Amino acid sequence: MATRMGVTALLLALLNACATPPVVRLDTGRGAPLEYRPSSSRQAVKVDAEAFEEALGRLVLEVPLTLRAPQQGWLVRASHPGSSADTRWQRLMRKSFGGLCEPGQRRDSCLSLLDDGMGLGEWDKLGVALGLSLEPLKESIARAVEETLAPQLFYTVIATGLITWAVLAANPEPVFTKAAAIVSAVLLIYLGVETFLEVVDASRELKGATDRAATWVELEQAGQRFAHRVGPEVARVFVLAVTVVVSHGMAGSAAWLASRLSMLPSFTEAATAGASRVGLHLANVGQVSAMAVEGSTVVVSLPATAVAMTARGVRGVAGVSPTGFRSWGSFSGLKSALGPAGPGKQWHHIVEQTPGNVERFGPHALHNTENVIPLEEGLHTQVSAFYSRKIRRVTGSRELTVRQWLSTQSYEAQRAFGLQAIENIRNGVW
Repeated sequence: MATRMGVTALLLALLNACATPPVVRLDTGRGAPLEYRPSSSRQAVKVDAEAFEEALGRLVLEVPLTLRAPQQGWLVRASHPGSSADTRWQRLMRKSFGGLCEPGQRRDSCLSLLDDGMGLGEWDKLGVALGLSLEPLKESIARAVEETLAPQLFYTVIATGLITWAVLAANPEPVFTKAAAIVSAVLLIYLGVETFLEVVDASRELKGATDRAATWVELEQAGQRFAHRVGPEVARVFVLAVTVVVSHGMAGSAAWLASRLSMLPSFTEAATAGASRVGLHLANVGQVSAMAVEGSTVVVSLPATAVAMTARGVRGVAGVSPTGFRSWGSFSGLKSALGPAGPGKQWHHIVEQTPGNVERFGPHALHNTENVIPLEEGLHTQVSAFYSRKIRRVTGSRELTVRQWLSTQSYEAQRAFGLQAIENIRNGVW
């Protein structure tokens, strides 16, 4: 008996030793990537049904949603059907959210077991199963969007994003780019790396099951297995992330997207989690250019300006430890919480708190521990004076001040310029 217990303990030890812990690697293209090894005890940011409905209702009401044809290639695809099938899979996707038809039920709002499933492509079948997997959320989605548009139209709008992401995730070592990378970044921040990897694996299983499916029942079973693996909280985050990304906001800048991300449930909690767990602030996910999964390692490609200051270890940043990222709805709220900037120092906004910036990006994108840092009083005065000057070699204009010229730029451009201005003025370059 003792021998058997000893062998069991040895096997468990070997299994634990061989298990590769998940890693998040931030690749900025400058030097060695920054690595995070999140603790498995970290909890996902919770999104309950009430918060989901409120956020989705605001997004649909305040963010223009556009119905985009799949041929436009706005989302990166591993594959897509020909033009003749496009109408069919969109129709199937709309119907699939209605579930399978009950006896006597109209067939234009549900999938009939009598329909001929032969000839459906892989894309069609995946869309049907994915639509059916969201059955537990159907009532919540309907309540959230009922005052602005028909639920079936909403499903059609987000269908491309949902299916595209799942197709990419199903690849052996998936690489997400463009809009799919941004969806992935939101999922990573809200869910944590372990759950994110589980969703990727579940998508791979779903794709394999739908490829093999020959009947509607098999598609429904595949969708139910996917729903069971990911759970409703993950599905809510998935739907919200895709809704934000497929909105008209992506036609603008990453900063415009950042202002809409603040509408997501538990934005401050998620921002804190992202900065501390994976070194990525939620408001900066629009700058993520690619994300890849290599085994248990998630590689995020992004500019250095998008990396959380807590990750870069910037000297003198307020609120980094032990609370990590924090944000407020006003500058007075930040000062009340953090107190004075320090002896001989003043608080400085890297992206300025001008009325235009507040309107474009939202207060939480400006009044936070990533954007507000303590600067020496003399340096702070010099930076403010520099922004008020007309400097043609910087702006290319004889009429605009640096502040006026900068106000037309995106959030990420203003942030990069603001960091550069501090260094250049400190070193006497400007």
